[in-house]
Amino acid sequence: MRIAEVAFPVPLPKGYHYQVPAGMAVAVGSRVRAPFGPRKAVGVVLSVFDGEPARPLKAIDSLVDPRPALSAEGVGCAKFMARRFGAPIGEALKALVPPFVKSLDEPVAVFAAPPRVEAPKTFTLTGGQAAALERLEALLDAGKHANTLIFGVPASGKTEVYLRLIRRAIKDGGQAMFLLPEISLTRPFFDEFAASLGVPVALWHSGLTPRERRRAWLAISRGDVKVVVGARSACLLPYKALRLAVLDEEQDESFKQDSNSPFYHAREVAIERAKQFGALVVLGSATPSIEAWAMARSGAAELLAMPDRVSSVPRAPVTTLPPGRFGEVLSEELLEKMAERLRRGEQSILLVNRRGFSTLTTCGKCRWIDRCVDCGVAKITHEKPEGGFILICHHCGKKWPPPDRCGDCGEAAMRSGGVGTQRVAAEVKLRLPGARVLRMDRDTVSKEAKLEERVYDQFRARKADVLVGTKLVAKSFHFPEVTLVGVVDADTMLHMPDFRSAERTMQLLAQVAGRAGRADKPGEVLLQTLSPEHEAIKGAADGDYAAWADAELAARVELSYPPAGGLIRGILACADEAKLTAAAGAWTEALRAALPAPAEVVGPAPALLRQVRGKFRDHVLIKLPTAAVEEGLRIARAVPLSSSVKLALDADPYDFL
Repeated sequence: MRIAEVAFPVPLPKGYHYQVPAGMAVAVGSRVRAPFGPRKAVGVVLSVFDGEPARPLKAIDSLVDPRPALSAEGVGCAKFMARRFGAPIGEALKALVPPFVKSLDEPVAVFAAPPRVEAPKTFTLTGGQAAALERLEALLDAGKHANTLIFGVPASGKTEVYLRLIRRAIKDGGQAMFLLPEISLTRPFFDEFAASLGVPVALWHSGLTPRERRRAWLAISRGDVKVVVGARSACLLPYKALRLAVLDEEQDESFKQDSNSPFYHAREVAIERAKQFGALVVLGSATPSIEAWAMARSGAAELLAMPDRVSSVPRAPVTTLPPGRFGEVLSEELLEKMAERLRRGEQSILLVNRRGFSTLTTCGKCRWIDRCVDCGVAKITHEKPEGGFILICHHCGKKWPPPDRCGDCGEAAMRSGGVGTQRVAAEVKLRLPGARVLRMDRDTVSKEAKLEERVYDQFRARKADVLVGTKLVAKSFHFPEVTLVGVVDADTMLHMPDFRSAERTMQLLAQVAGRAGRADKPGEVLLQTLSPEHEAIKGAADGDYAAWADAELAARVELSYPPAGGLIRGILACADEAKLTAAAGAWTEALRAALPAPAEVVGPAPALLRQVRGKFRDHVLIKLPTAAVEEGLRIARAVPLSSSVKLALDADPYDFL
């Protein structure tokens, strides 16, 4: 009997066996319609084999498509994600073949190569650029899988290296993926690549409509598209002839999926897929992740240094200074530096790592804090476009009018505290009359607002003097007229309960500092901080990232934290707090008994975000050797748990809230 193993897009850890009717051309990767419980559902074939089942099997009802929706490589990628990240195989397949792909034979307009706007510009490469490109081209031409890390200082010209390498990769029909950590970054790179390469280029991110994504997905699967510029999920697309995978700003935590299963990291998925295709992987960053740095130091990736800036202007000096006086966000020194740029007709960037106007609404008498009932976190005050204010929960999205009185003592003594991008922008306008100010945060570049191009293009066209933004402004944008960068509060992430807090602080500060003085005018960077002696702050000011990363990696090795050890976070959620506490305790004790030494289980403990969308949350951390993570995920998934409690397992987590 011909038997097919079929997985369905549901949170179950395995596939199910079905009889293949005679004459039906079922293959690995085919989508089939088959009985699943009381209904018929569409699943993907994981394997096909001959055998005699121990019990009667249900038969596959029909093929959905005349050819497989996934290649054998694509099915292998799904199995890798299920194994490495503990995801149910059906959810991994759903990520690779999204529900909006209804038919593989849907007519889609061919992605035409856009006419070149202008002939490719010729640049004289720096020594670092030329050496890196020569080595990368040699690895690419060898046609074997290899991992590389471009360690290039800000403004070292990594984009030009990427562009030339992509042009070579697609020369003989190959495909290239170019991944960026933020949706707002994809459009400028897409425009540049589409104009320069002269081949079909696809844009991919969650802000596109289902129709736009379906069109791109089908064109990529047919081989019509040669280059993909996209955010994290572009690593899951159905490539046919992948030769090059580039992750720019690879250190960014946005490459880790942490909101829905599968909780994958784009870097690991891209490397795994490149292995199967025999493709070249290029990780690029001025501040590499400690994971990538460990790969380079161990020989798992080849380190290619680009220590020279393209511009002859030296690196911008970094100065630390205390925050503004009570009631003010900006210090007098930072304000005077901004006024000086205004007089010279130059631009400034201010980094504020919180959006909104203020981050806390509290009672001045009893100190009551206005929190979201469902999530337990403070409501964030936002200024409405039409005037006035509104409170928003940044976790569930609910909105409320500002309270007139305290919800506890009833006094009319409500006050706002904390600083967001809107408040900083308002203070700049107040203290620097005439300054033209733009904001770049998730509110202004959201898919609803459709403003991502407008903010970037307006500031680059010098229609504003000051850009106030969250970490988005620290990314790969190139603004030649920016000569001053100010960090309003450099301490924001330093004291988070996360072993990566110092790394994230160092990376963010170094990245945003790299936005100043990128062309022919010298730049300057000011960090407002209360912790000028902290190693991350000092490291950002000194600018020697390699020395800092070596020290941080040594600390990780000593403590057995990733990448020197494995870590699994278990998040348990339930609407009933008492049931959660009891179930989490019982599950953790059973887990301790089931895991072999030297695994260590820490917890359970209330999550920092105790409630999200009405569910109470406990979390458990499992520390174990890196090689034991996959087995640890399997054991943790198998430990019995009350049906009223939902469990999510995250391998090597980036989110500890």
